[in-house]
Amino acid sequence: MIRFCVILLISALAMSVVEAQENDFQIWGNMSAKYKINKKIKLTSSIGIRSYENAQQIRKYYADLGLKYNISKRLAIATKYRFSDYHLNSKVSTHRVGVDAIYSFKKWGRTRLSIRERYEYEWLVVNPANIGEDMTLRSRFTLTYDIKKCKIEPYVSIEHYWGLSGRLGGETKLLRWTMGAQMPVNKWSELQLSYRIQKQVYTAKPTVAYIFMIAYAIDIN
Repeated sequence: MIRFCVILLISALAMSVVEAQENDFQIWGNMSAKYKINKKIKLTSSIGIRSYENAQQIRKYYADLGLKYNISKRLAIATKYRFSDYHLNSKVSTHRVGVDAIYSFKKWGRTRLSIRERYEYEWLVVNPANIGEDMTLRSRFTLTYDIKKCKIEPYVSIEHYWGLSGRLGGETKLLRWTMGAQMPVNKWSELQLSYRIQKQVYTAKPTVAYIFMIAYAIDIN
């Protein structure tokens, strides 16, 4: 909870600082699937696309594959590999692996807090002698609310990116604030709609992205 309060304070200060910045509207889309191998292990996969330049250009395609293991009712660990194609000034392909620890607290009334800590390692190979690497710690806090007699579940979250390598090692790299809701489409799938504000930190001219996100998830079991 102390870490949560510190990140909230950093977020408030970052949003209040007056500085030169660029604003951008983006649209992100994602389709995912999960398969329960047994009571504790799930196989997950997803594909996605993201735009930029006020949703006029494609910034990124990606695909990932992962495993999630439920240690207990409230604690789980997960790992994921992602391959991404970035289309900015030129095409760049990156690889990423991540390890998550996820903890869901006991409900307070109809509200639940969950925390996810993620260690992330990303690399791109320009040539055999030139490999770009980046390591990040991502902390996300999510509050969900279970509306009585309603299938729609709203949520809010805040996510903090902490650099572990390179120029931004030991610095805040990125902040995200998200609000949205998920709702079942049928017995085996659900739809999630959300709105996100994403702010770069410690750059000469940070970009603040206003993002509309749509995600469709399928349960194969």
